[in-house]
Amino acid sequence: MNTTTMPASAPDATAASEVPHSHSPARQYHAQVLMYDGRRYCVLTEEGCFWVVAAAGCLLQPAVADTVLVSIVGASGYVLNVLERAQPDHDAVVALPGTLRLQAEKVEIAARKGLNIDAGTCLHFKASTARMHYQTLDMEGSSLHTRWTHRTDVAKQRIDIASYSETHRGRSIRRISGHEEVTTASYRQTVTRDWTLSAGTASLVGHYRVAIDGNSVQIG
Repeated sequence: MNTTTMPASAPDATAASEVPHSHSPARQYHAQVLMYDGRRYCVLTEEGCFWVVAAAGCLLQPAVADTVLVSIVGASGYVLNVLERAQPDHDAVVALPGTLRLQAEKVEIAARKGLNIDAGTCLHFKASTARMHYQTLDMEGSSLHTRWTHRTDVAKQRIDIASYSETHRGRSIRRISGHEEVTTASYRQTVTRDWTLSAGTASLVGHYRVAIDGNSVQIG
């Protein structure tokens, strides 16, 4: 609980936080937040100190020393709005209990220094068309699963690093216009039907041994 020096006329902190039903008219004041206890705020008005709660429409949460507009009925009331923040360079907290739904023709979010989203256990996006533009994109996680009907990757340079890699394809075509080089400690190919190698110049070099084995071997 954040506190500050309280005037002698401050009410007991155990006063009820809900506005009682009263036939007296509501009074509105510009007030200063002295302290808060959970959802309750102690504010100083020209009439004295009162314990109030933030109204449902007051999304910007008051902080100590902020100037707020309060509505008082009886001995308690509501914070209707934050008029002036005492420390504008500190984080502003916009909060609402329950689920918040934004509905509009178009929503734009502009942040000059960054945008942080903490979605807790689930983050869900849904759109018929999505576009993302990044100068640099870093992604990190424990697992990634994607499923597409059609997929096209275009890159000027690509590097894949994996301690284990496995690929399954129904049919594959690979065309390389330049040079391809494969370096491996052990290499094995198994072709169940037919295998054809066609080259302008072909060289088979074995430092220790070259073996060609089959029921029928034809050269030339």
